[in-house]
Amino acid sequence: MKLIIFLLGIAAGAAGYHYYHKPTCTALTPGTAASVDNRTVAEKARDGAQAAKESLSEKMVEWNLTPAEINQDLEKTGRVVRTKTAAASQGLSNARIVAVIKGKYALEDQLSARLINVDADAGKVTLRGTAPSAELIARAIAIALETEGVTSVDSQLTVSPK
Repeated sequence: MKLIIFLLGIAAGAAGYHYYHKPTCTALTPGTAASVDNRTVAEKARDGAQAAKESLSEKMVEWNLTPAEINQDLEKTGRVVRTKTAAASQGLSNARIVAVIKGKYALEDQLSARLINVDADAGKVTLRGTAPSAELIARAIAIALETEGVTSVDSQLTVSPK
């Protein structure tokens, strides 16, 4: 398991390095100067993180993952189940799906990858464990749903007592 996380880290580092060090393509039109992106790496990272956060927020609403909906599902059945349409050519192995989701959780400040158990079977992911709030349960579900190869998420996560 440590090897998978290590390899995932190497891949993420290589992708990040490529993203920030690729040459800037500028389109020149007659009579105008080339546009140059003078932003620092930190500014680019901040902008990218903000765009990702906004995208995830939109998906959380689309997938009915608001804190009120999470609390309602938890009170009714003790679990939250959400399904998305399967995309073509999804062939990721169960182990890879689990590793990618756990890696994403490890990058989250408020989610603990150690407190959330992730199981995958043919694109169907089951989450077990605890999270500090219904909002973070929704975030954990959204992160799992946006992972390539995942078709549904059965969350048996509970809100940890404070």
